[in-house]
Amino acid sequence: MRMKPWAALTVVSLTLTAQEADSKWRFSGFGTLGLASNSTDLVEYSRELSQPRGTSRSLNAKLDSRLGLQVNVDLSEDFSFVGQVVSKYRYDGTFTPDLSWAFLSYAPTSGVQVRAGRLGWDVFQLSDTRNVGYSNLWVRPPVDFYGPLQVSSMDGGDVAWTTPFGEGQSLRLKVSAGQVWEKLPTSFPGVVQELKGGKLLGALAEYQGENLNFRVAYMRFRTAQDFIAPVASLREGVYAFATLLNDPGLARQADAMVFKDQVFQYYSAGLNWQQGPLRIDAVGARVNSGALFSTLNAGYASVGYRVGAVVPYLLASRIATANPAPYVGALPGLGPQGAAVAEGIQRFLTNSNADQNTVALGLRWDFHPKAALKVQVDRASADPKATMLWPEPKPAWNGKATVSSVVLDFVF
Repeated sequence: MRMKPWAALTVVSLTLTAQEADSKWRFSGFGTLGLASNSTDLVEYSRELSQPRGTSRSLNAKLDSRLGLQVNVDLSEDFSFVGQVVSKYRYDGTFTPDLSWAFLSYAPTSGVQVRAGRLGWDVFQLSDTRNVGYSNLWVRPPVDFYGPLQVSSMDGGDVAWTTPFGEGQSLRLKVSAGQVWEKLPTSFPGVVQELKGGKLLGALAEYQGENLNFRVAYMRFRTAQDFIAPVASLREGVYAFATLLNDPGLARQADAMVFKDQVFQYYSAGLNWQQGPLRIDAVGARVNSGALFSTLNAGYASVGYRVGAVVPYLLASRIATANPAPYVGALPGLGPQGAAVAEGIQRFLTNSNADQNTVALGLRWDFHPKAALKVQVDRASADPKATMLWPEPKPAWNGKATVSSVVLDFVF
């Protein structure tokens, strides 16, 4: 979905007018205005894999800035509609708005909700979106944890059941299924990786108490697209050498470079606990895959303490992949062509690896009931040979980066 900036402003104007005219229509929005700077020019810091470029030493307003508009329509006592458009820095280097939500909701009885359409991918601890910065304590969701999650919404449906038990306590169960539609940038100019048609299945259980929220989730994603042409061509070259050399190890290495019909399984568990001014968040997750990498483990923990309108906080996160060592056999000794294929295998697996930890200090100031100003400093320590979250680093980079950020988050 494409929308020019002037069209978005027109929508805001019209929706605010309509809101006054009909209480069945509710319009709202959210946004983030941000600036970030990296301590080094040897690597770029990006927020998520969907961003084609990251932040270096120059001030960057693209990393965190975004704007979202949402409409809720009560169609009847049981039916409602929710639509949401979000403009953010995306795979093609533009801020072209995307239709992130567009679904019908049906609540036949108390505690039961059925939704169908374009939905958020509900694996996040606090909500089914990571775009509403105001709902997060931090400047941005921890990159070590959320950065590799390549899907943010799906076309499909879900069913949720919520039941209260005890005073101030409830249990929610949800199952979902659908297909993804998104694209990712690559290191090849103008070439994107399609995720369209990939199938998602998921389930979650969530306990909500007066002070404690605990959630466990499971998602299964089967890809429908193959890798982009340059990677597919490299794979065919590996197969050719495997046949020429009668090397089953190279054949297995080529098999590991097939993206279509790969199955990723995602497991997560996390909690949020708040008592008075103290708030603690802790989440862990694992992604299993049969070929591209064996496991990906990630987690984060944060502590915040409110003093009036100000919340200082500490955030620590970690990600690591367990990827089998690349097998190149006799390729490096087979002249320039063999050496190039061996180098391509190494680079492919390097881009599939992540091994880093980040510590962040920040301050949130709720100077208005619907706006917050945040400042944050992240210190990242990474393996420079594991570049999933650090595309195209320069050879001299030592794996260290300090990122300073300031954002204004708001809702309306």
